[in-house]
Amino acid sequence: MGSLMYYFLEKKLIFLLIPVAFVLLSCSKDDGDSGEQSRWHNLEQFNVDWRINDLEMTTIFAPSAKALGESTMIEASGLVPSISNPGYLWSHNDKGNENLLFLLDKNSGETVARYRLEGIFNRDWEDIEISRASNGINYIFLGDIGDNNRVYPNYVIHRFVEPLFKEEHRGKVIDWMPEDHLEYRYIYPEGNKHDSETLLYDPVFDDLYVVTKRDFNSLIYALPGDLDWSETQEALLVGNFLFTRAVAGNVSLDGAQILVKTYDFIMHWERDLSQPLWNTLQTKPHLAPYDPGEPQGEAICFDLDGVNYYTLSEFSNSIIPVLYKYIRN
Repeated sequence: MGSLMYYFLEKKLIFLLIPVAFVLLSCSKDDGDSGEQSRWHNLEQFNVDWRINDLEMTTIFAPSAKALGESTMIEASGLVPSISNPGYLWSHNDKGNENLLFLLDKNSGETVARYRLEGIFNRDWEDIEISRASNGINYIFLGDIGDNNRVYPNYVIHRFVEPLFKEEHRGKVIDWMPEDHLEYRYIYPEGNKHDSETLLYDPVFDDLYVVTKRDFNSLIYALPGDLDWSETQEALLVGNFLFTRAVAGNVSLDGAQILVKTYDFIMHWERDLSQPLWNTLQTKPHLAPYDPGEPQGEAICFDLDGVNYYTLSEFSNSIIPVLYKYIRN
């Protein structure tokens, strides 16, 4: 009788423990998911509390630029350092131009080679970013994000393997099929349309950000890195600046610094890498030097080491664009 009683008590205990185990497993899974997504779940759309006139000039860069050389590009609208081809920069023209990537000599601004991207149409390329992948493959992010008249049904960021320059490419236009090409196609919430010229890539969390140009206050949208890009996604509004005409931006390759520029000012942030990029963007930056100013400067980037930065203008008012370098003190 004692052993029989023990048998029934043991069975009852097992049936009682099974639901508890399911609850614990479910809680554990939910905690893991929310932990993975916490940088978005905890997001509250922000309005910055600083204006450009409130900012102090940083002292870490020389106050004036070094002119490196004239560029033959007409409407340069993006700039990044080449990882696979040290000593060079990538750039591109915007709307109304061919689907060409320009490889520039970082010491002279000279166009060394041009790569015609097969299968990628230049509707309105406005900015470019680059990543140093952990698998040894370097990727370019090319933002077809411009929309002067705000009429396009969606927007796209092209991701593909960075081209490798060979000496026989020098001085030529190379027809090039992008490798591992993905399209990050997105829309804005509530059917809104925006003209954007600033693309930022966060190498820490693998997220993309777009900053609008023509809104009264430039808006900041995020494209989380874990989205399913087999479908068009909706960008996430994270906040807004108290200025307009954001025309270019760049994140250093290690993710520790951010640049965003208007036609007249450059803002520089230093970042806590444990925090998402949007958390830094709402903090007060410093002004970075922008002397000489450019007639229509729409391209900016750090160098490979995140030490110095470059700017490049479109051809405007008969002024030939010059590649400028701002050197860290």
